Amino acid sequence: MKMKVRIEGTDDIARKLAAMSRALTRQTLEPILRENMEPIAADMRANAPRATGELADSVRVTKRLSKTQRSKLERIAPVEMYAGPGPLPQAVQEEFGNNHQPPHPFIRPAFDRGAKTAVDGIAKQGVAAILTAGKKG
Repeated sequence: MKMKVRIEGTDDIARKLAAMSRALTRQTLEPILRENMEPIAADMRANAPRATGELADSVRVTKRLSKTQRSKLERIAPVEMYAGPGPLPQAVQEEFGNNHQPPHPFIRPAFDRGAKTAVDGIAKQGVAAILTAGKKG
């Protein structure tokens, strides 16, 4: 005896899956990344040494790096966002110290304090964007 199986709704499933994959575009992800990384940058600014304020003022959340910073980077994702000071020599000197001054870390401690919260927020908002797109399909 032959059995026939008919599956209905596959077009709807395909449409919803396509909508979900389009949800994680640069346009959707960049604001999510920026919002969740800003507290880390704020922590860096608050704890950066303030001889002139230039170092603290240079801390940003951005998708762009200086030429020197880019030359040392290996991209790991199609959409990336960075939090940290601008390309100032004093940033490295303050964070790690040198022969004339001890280290005054402000970058790594901010990362250590804020990374889990940022990752959790990015994951939660990313999943919400995917689910919302799937419902709209």
